[in-house]
Amino acid sequence: MITDIISLVLVLAGSFFVLAAALGTIRFRDTMARVHAVAKPQTIGLVLVLLGAFIRVVGSPEFSVAQRSDLGLLLLLGLFALATAPVTAQRITRVARREGLYDRDENMSRNDRPAGKTMRRR
Repeated sequence: MITDIISLVLVLAGSFFVLAAALGTIRFRDTMARVHAVAKPQTIGLVLVLLGAFIRVVGSPEFSVAQRSDLGLLLLLGLFALATAPVTAQRITRVARREGLYDRDENMSRNDRPAGKTMRRR
């Protein structure tokens, strides 16, 4: 019973983070903010959901040797997401900066503006 409650709390918290990532994608205008809104909460949300599923599987009364492969798959899913999400976000933002996919100038602060054409490498 207690494992069900812990599992439910983790899955709901993870779902909230994934929903926040989806809303951030819709709400933000420029590429950099959208990538940041997707990469961080989506990864945390996925890890929380996987942790909730892990606790649910381990805490079930029918847990046996057959479910150990399920735990291995959950672990591999989490590790793969943690390894690939930051790299993907970094690559997307690097291409966006290189291609000049920014917001309008009046919406950017001084630090967000791209470097002048003499500063950029080609």
